[in-house]
Amino acid sequence: MGGAPEVKIRGMSAADIDFASGLVHAAGWASESMDSFSAFLAHDPGGCFIAEVGGERGGVCIATKYERHGFIGELVVSKHLRLLGLGQLLFQRALDYLLAAGLESIGLDGDLNAVSFYEKMGFRKVCRSLRFRGKFRGKKHAHVRPLRPEELDRLCGLDRDFFGDDRSFFLRRRLESFPRNCLVAERDGEMRGWIMARPGDNLLAVGPWAAIVPEEAAPLLEHLASEHGSETLRLGVLDRNAGAVRLLRSWPGFQEGIHSWRMVRGPSERLGDHPALYAIGSGAKG
Repeated sequence: MGGAPEVKIRGMSAADIDFASGLVHAAGWASESMDSFSAFLAHDPGGCFIAEVGGERGGVCIATKYERHGFIGELVVSKHLRLLGLGQLLFQRALDYLLAAGLESIGLDGDLNAVSFYEKMGFRKVCRSLRFRGKFRGKKHAHVRPLRPEELDRLCGLDRDFFGDDRSFFLRRRLESFPRNCLVAERDGEMRGWIMARPGDNLLAVGPWAAIVPEEAAPLLEHLASEHGSETLRLGVLDRNAGAVRLLRSWPGFQEGIHSWRMVRGPSERLGDHPALYAIGSGAKG
């Protein structure tokens, strides 16, 4: 009689990107793409993990390490292998990787049915992580224009203040990969906000979306929508940002989905929690 199949957690390679993308799409995560996993791998291959069972790839998890904080995301296991505990093994490997770095805190967005597990692993609930999606025609605004490469240093510095850590790698990559989706609001030579987006599976994943001046939030989103016709927009917002939540709940065309919980292990709850940061863009990748 044969024994239990061998379970192995290993590092991700470029050959696994197609598998990882297909896995999250099968799980209904339409906002993710092959470019997302390519970015993770380019940023820090040491934090990208694949689970195998008897040589069959069965799961993925990403640990993103910033300067002072970390984030665990993209944890998905093939449906027919979920009873083997691959999710817990992947999560433990990602957590160990970030703990070894001595970071101030580690965050994640926990699905409702997994919150108790994360609490046992030392995480606590901080706030709800809301999801909105919908489509509308949008309209152009004369003071909203494409982001210029020479403005990136300024934008990344502001984002560091808002986000709470340095995710400039992902912001620079967003502009290089999807320049049409990166816009700024400018008045009298002053940057007053910005919005970025990337294509997903039949939708546009919006974020980060920042409004230094609150009145610029709506024009940025309207202008982005006007550039993309009838595409569905998808946004993630922390419910601590009352202005962002109020705006999206009142906006015709948007529907609010099932929330997850922003959770953290460590003393700092700062990552992504700033009133100027409307759509966080995910703690993991901007």
